[in-house]
Amino acid sequence: MKIAVMMRTHAALVLATVVVGASAVSAQKAPFPLTEKLTGLEGTWVRDPARGAGGICGVNPLPFVTIKVSASEITFDTGTIVGATGTTGTVRLDGTQTILADGRSATASLDAGWLAVTMRRERGGGANVMREVYIARTGELTIWRTLNVELPDGTQGKIDCGNHTAIVYRKKEGSGSGSGSGSGIRIRDQGSGSGGW
Repeated sequence: MKIAVMMRTHAALVLATVVVGASAVSAQKAPFPLTEKLTGLEGTWVRDPARGAGGICGVNPLPFVTIKVSASEITFDTGTIVGATGTTGTVRLDGTQTILADGRSATASLDAGWLAVTMRRERGGGANVMREVYIARTGELTIWRTLNVELPDGTQGKIDCGNHTAIVYRKKEGSGSGSGSGSGIRIRDQGSGSGGW
């Protein structure tokens, strides 16, 4: 009798271990497949002020962005400058949340195969939510930027100063996959670069 009870207990423990292990594996998400729409983002991009629009509600774009692409994540470096906001930090290509250099939370997704990054800054129960879609084609990067307000009850609020813009960058010569590290562009650190949003 004791042996039968011990065998049932052992079998139950083995089953519980298998179920817990399977749950942990299923909770991990696979990264988005690396397509040309993602790998084409690699490199240093310099803003073309003659193309696209400016900022949203005082949130101005930075003059350059350096993007590094790996199989599991994309890293952005935009430097810092007072009155401008850029995405500096790493987003995971499995859609899990990360925290950017300025404290915003960020998640990546795909929009028609292009990289979309949604960033949140909590504000007194609500949040400012910025979404950027990165579209790189033939030496040009367009970032479609949308800013919305989420109220404490989860509904969308109204932004009176306009909530979307397109920012156009041109690829810096010699940048991109395999071109070496560093952007070659330096901007004096003049502040947090939070842009107030």
